[in-house]
Amino acid sequence: PPDLIMFLVIDEFTKVINFAIAKPVRENLWRGLSAEARYEAKPIVDTLANRWGGGSAAFLVSFINRITDLTGLGVVKENGERSIFGFPPVLLLCMIISAWWTAVSADVGNIRRKIDLELKKQQ
Repeated sequence: PPDLIMFLVIDEFTKVINFAIAKPVRENLWRGLSAEARYEAKPIVDTLANRWGGGSAAFLVSFINRITDLTGLGVVKENGERSIFGFPPVLLLCMIISAWWTAVSADVGNIRRKIDLELKKQQ
């Protein structure tokens, strides 16, 4: 089924992005914490982030398909697939997720900058 294949592709891209970008960023966020605090919090954060990522990908693909079916948004091709402005709805979903991650990354960067400034003040 196309939805399953799309989910698997998105899940694999999620894993690649996790190892290439998200994991180094998370590891950098632990810098400056005591070993005990890191030991207590790291498994919880890593598990929640990974489980949330997989579950939200499945939910969002299903949600986009249902919304396009209910609203009639887009054009249905001969093979039964729907497209919006000539693109698959999942591509639009990916664009929205990319914009969200950009905002989150900027916010996390600002938080980290504030933490670094506080640590410098304490020294």
